[in-house]
Amino acid sequence: MEVVVDLNLKHLMVFQALMKKGQLSLVAEDLGQTQPSVSRVLGHLREHFADPLFVRTRDGMKPTPHAKEIAPCIDQMLNLYYSRLSQKKHFDPKRSRRTVRIAASEIGHAMLFPELINEIDALGSAIRLEAVPLGLQSLLYELETGGADIAVGAFPKLFACIHERPLFREHYVCLVRPDKLNAKERITIKQYEESNHILVSTRGFGHAHEEVEKALLNICPAEKLRVVSHSFFVAALLAERSGYIATLPSRLIQVLGGNHNLRAAPAPMELPTFLAKVYWHERYHQEPSNQWIRRIIADKFIED
Repeated sequence: MEVVVDLNLKHLMVFQALMKKGQLSLVAEDLGQTQPSVSRVLGHLREHFADPLFVRTRDGMKPTPHAKEIAPCIDQMLNLYYSRLSQKKHFDPKRSRRTVRIAASEIGHAMLFPELINEIDALGSAIRLEAVPLGLQSLLYELETGGADIAVGAFPKLFACIHERPLFREHYVCLVRPDKLNAKERITIKQYEESNHILVSTRGFGHAHEEVEKALLNICPAEKLRVVSHSFFVAALLAERSGYIATLPSRLIQVLGGNHNLRAAPAPMELPTFLAKVYWHERYHQEPSNQWIRRIIADKFIED
């Protein structure tokens, strides 16, 4: 039975080098291989083409007529590899018109997008940003399929084929109207337990906020949980209008632009913190535009 030896890029490179150099030792030196390794590759080439291909003479290894016949085809294949396949696709943000899709909570989008807009506008770029909300599809599915290029937040259940990079640690504060605070702008545990509350629920999103949600459900009397919202911003708006307390991530008060009708008071109890990260799928790990947006986010948000 005839045996066909499959060829790979290494075989073609050795063939091309032998056509140019005519000596195994020189080919081995040029390709960074050992001479026995080059000899084995030549054996595979001979077996595949059923031809000696290169014959020893007093002037070195000379190609056979068949080797000369196939040499242009091998050159063409290697030229295609070097010019098209071996180089990473170039990404020029100044010329790109692509849409960058970022999955995050409302707070995440409100923090990220102004910084990214400034960066994109400074480049004179036509890149468009799309805010992908949490919960329409599973986050893993969005990242795997390209429905989201990256995700930003704290998603401890994301792990299958997912890369991550830490950005900053977040803690919780109580957003409340100033008239609900004492002179020291603090809330006692007694005041907290006796106040009405707005709870933000992120159940089903896989966000680290779920741990704080569980803690608040254990702390607050059931009759004091007056509103359940799925929006951080709606919770903050209702805290301002109603006088209820909303226990939310601290960076929300920055995003709100220093709203003078709300104060951020330290929580009177210990609550879980979370480490915000940027996440992306293995499929897009080497994709230049994905690398670019990750680098911008890291430059803007990684804490020293």
